[in-house]
Amino acid sequence: MDPKKILLVEDDNFIRELYQRELEKAGYKVSTAVNGKLALEVARSEKFDLILLDIMIPEIDGFKVLETLKGESKTRNTDVIILSNLGQDDLLNKALKIGARAYILKSSTVPSQVLQEVRSILD
Repeated sequence: MDPKKILLVEDDNFIRELYQRELEKAGYKVSTAVNGKLALEVARSEKFDLILLDIMIPEIDGFKVLETLKGESKTRNTDVIILSNLGQDDLLNKALKIGARAYILKSSTVPSQVLQEVRSILD
């Protein structure tokens, strides 16, 4: 069976590499994007099982990326988890309303907890 494919959208190199390593160790195939424009290009170019999406990213912010993904037939059904340092309830509610499956606060979770959430959606 092919490994599940995850697109990780994160502009912070340290955080991106940390999550990428953790996910790859768990057996997932991980592609990355460092800004919203690239995220959309990559998401449209191949099929992903899950997208981990930061909100505060260059070029196109995560909310706009999420709206675009949910508005296009090719990416509409791809599960998206928001991975952000912004913890305000209104942002969480907005993300869930647009179509995110989950909203994870980076500052209060460790990579293994993120991995648990990923597994709960993909497995």
